[in-house]
Amino acid sequence: MKYRKMGSLDWDVSVLGFGCMRLPTKKENGNEVIDEEVAIKMIRYAIDNGVNYFDTAFPYHNETSEIIVGKALKDGYREKIKLVTKLPIWRVTKREDFDNYLNTQLEKLQTNYLDIYLFHGLSKRTFELVKKYEFIEKMEEAKTAGKIRHIGFSFHDSYDVFKEIIDFYNWDMTQIQWNFVDHNTQATTKGLEYAASKGIAIVVMEPIKGGFLTKTTKEIENIIENAPIKRSAASWALQYVWNHPGVSVALSGMSTLDHVIENIESANKSGINSLSPEELNIISDMAIRFKTKSLIPCTLCYYCQPCPSGVNIPKNFGMLNELLWVENREEFIKYYDYFAKTKEELNESRNNGNAALCVQCGECLEKCPQEINIPYELEKVHLVLGEGQEFSKVFKLFIRGPKIVEKEAFQIVGIEDVGKREKRNVPQMWAKFYEIIYKVQNRDGSHGLGISLSSKELLKKGEDRYIVAQEILKVEIIPEELIIEKFPAQKYAVFTHLGKLDNLGETFDFIYGEWLPNNSRYERVPFAPEFEWYDQRFQKDSDTSELDLYIPIREK
Repeated sequence: MKYRKMGSLDWDVSVLGFGCMRLPTKKENGNEVIDEEVAIKMIRYAIDNGVNYFDTAFPYHNETSEIIVGKALKDGYREKIKLVTKLPIWRVTKREDFDNYLNTQLEKLQTNYLDIYLFHGLSKRTFELVKKYEFIEKMEEAKTAGKIRHIGFSFHDSYDVFKEIIDFYNWDMTQIQWNFVDHNTQATTKGLEYAASKGIAIVVMEPIKGGFLTKTTKEIENIIENAPIKRSAASWALQYVWNHPGVSVALSGMSTLDHVIENIESANKSGINSLSPEELNIISDMAIRFKTKSLIPCTLCYYCQPCPSGVNIPKNFGMLNELLWVENREEFIKYYDYFAKTKEELNESRNNGNAALCVQCGECLEKCPQEINIPYELEKVHLVLGEGQEFSKVFKLFIRGPKIVEKEAFQIVGIEDVGKREKRNVPQMWAKFYEIIYKVQNRDGSHGLGISLSSKELLKKGEDRYIVAQEILKVEIIPEELIIEKFPAQKYAVFTHLGKLDNLGETFDFIYGEWLPNNSRYERVPFAPEFEWYDQRFQKDSDTSELDLYIPIREK
């Protein structure tokens, strides 16, 4: 097993951590429960082979994960590892809840102390609860009492919120979602590096995106088979995370002993900055393909469960996403009939209801770390799986997203046109731009931007500004035909348009006609810039082309 420093803490940690959110399960009296014998065998095998970091949480597996982990760590195994669990911050209603949860968790885990205690899934809203109830002080009291040894938090929100939390306290560690598909969402690579620069240990969750990055198409299989180094899809994903010098631990939620064996073998071959440029290009190519194979960005974390109406939200989303990977879709859709369709059926198959049972209470919305509009998406799931409507009529197959990203302030160099859109010759603008831009130093040539801007005055005249541009890091000598403009940091919803530009209008119709009107959390920022992002994925007349659309948003 390879080991690294745990940030600024005085101990070494195995690069592979065992996440106890996806332990093996079995059916018992109609309910899905942890297969205790298999789970304990897996955990002990991992420890015997050098894994020394174990992560669990109060709600995992219907509040039973901590119990099984506690049993697995008997017989001297507890002393061999670092044990981490989390305070379910969204459940607290008073200051005393801190001690109640911590004491209950210590009892379930059969231990006198935790190596790290985390605030679970901090966001802008839940961080206010930490401050309101002065829970940092409670953490420090627990540390003084010997119940916990280090303090940290797991995170699901934007970069700005992440930085605010990082700067609020002298944390020992933080746990973030990060992988080769999601490196620019939530905390982002920038946030990872910012926290690491302060000596804070970085633990990465979802390095394989809930198992999603282990799925393959023929195209992805060809990429893997033709790679100079032979790795499984899971190993490619893990190696990407381990390659970053700021990462201490990659957490894997392993469900079988084979997963444990494979991941330990991969961990033994890991290294900081060990991936070549060619290998990073291979990963980038795979990322492009994976993005086209997920309509609903659910990672099966089960934070949304249990649903008050009994809907098994993750399984409904998982089945819908699976349709993109199977050839015989009609046969696959029959499995939807196994979900409970009525309250009576729910009595026999608790918390396993189909999407139609959703009453749109909205309780799941604030729990979802991926910010999915769950009730809205469940409606569409049932249209396809329950009512048999054509996939392509319910879902826009040429659109993916959105991802919610934070883009820092940037400046551009470009050519501007002010006027009516219908009279604008955009291809001609790009042609003129590329005739001139080669003279400019310090520009980022990896991508181009098509920026749309408006104002009250322009709106009255039915006009707008359009700038074709590239980002520029430092302004020196600029030809007269070009302009320089700066844009502030902004949160964006990023949609990816797939294929040719023939139906780009439909993509914008979806964004402004469906997504924004049905979004309970975000609205468009008036007069802020929106832009098209053209990089190596864009090929004007190709069915495999990808174009990202950045829509400026804010909380309602």
